[in-house]
Amino acid sequence: MTVVDLWVNALSAGVAAAFVAEEANSGIEALFGTDLGAGSPMGDLLATMDRCGVDVGVVTTGLSDPRLDALLEAARESDGRLVVAAVADRPAKPVEQVAALRDAAAHPLLRLVRVTPLVDQYPLNHRLYYPLYACCAELGLPVSINVGVPGPRVRSACQHPELLEDVLIDFPQLVVIGAHMGHPYEALLVQYMLKWPRLYLSNSAYLARYMDPGLVSFMGSSRGRGRVLFASDHPFLPLDRAVAAARELPLDPASMEEFLGGAAARILGL
Repeated sequence: MTVVDLWVNALSAGVAAAFVAEEANSGIEALFGTDLGAGSPMGDLLATMDRCGVDVGVVTTGLSDPRLDALLEAARESDGRLVVAAVADRPAKPVEQVAALRDAAAHPLLRLVRVTPLVDQYPLNHRLYYPLYACCAELGLPVSINVGVPGPRVRSACQHPELLEDVLIDFPQLVVIGAHMGHPYEALLVQYMLKWPRLYLSNSAYLARYMDPGLVSFMGSSRGRGRVLFASDHPFLPLDRAVAAARELPLDPASMEEFLGGAAARILGL
């Protein structure tokens, strides 16, 4: 069984400290019960993946982050252990973001684009994101979009899952992955996944033991198998805790294999 973590972060101690210091993120460490002081440097990340039995991690940074090229190079040197996701980090500049995406997508290990509406507070179906969605559809890149009530103390309306339907209708070829579990809208997201064949969900930043029972039942059904993907958001949610909780879910072997990596491997072309 290949285990794929759909969201990991390689953070220096300085970057982690700066993130925690932002006012909106002031409760993050208490929320997850973890100490981010040491960050998660690349060497530590790979060692943690080894210890936890994770074969591939999708490591994340911003589209405009100068570290993106270095991260793509680190992924190339990882012998298949890492692929890269790029975050739309300047949505108010869609022309520049699309240009940066096209440049990054020339690298074969750029496999995913992330949209995190809570950060800039634009609704996930905002027109500023549409050029990026169109580019992803053209390039065949899946898009991960944060949905549900976020942990940071910001407004949640921009991430309501109801907004996903606009994106799914306007970009019918786009693969969309709802990230960060979508709580407390799991029942709605199950209905959407039944309706929209290119919609998936990920439990990033959400410990599997707290998953909604109805969603877990869906994951073990013939229509739901492979529609929910494992992710940790390490080091915010430590990888060892995330993997252990995921393996404890009451899923049959085929459904567990799809959840832990089978579906993600297909979606990302691993």
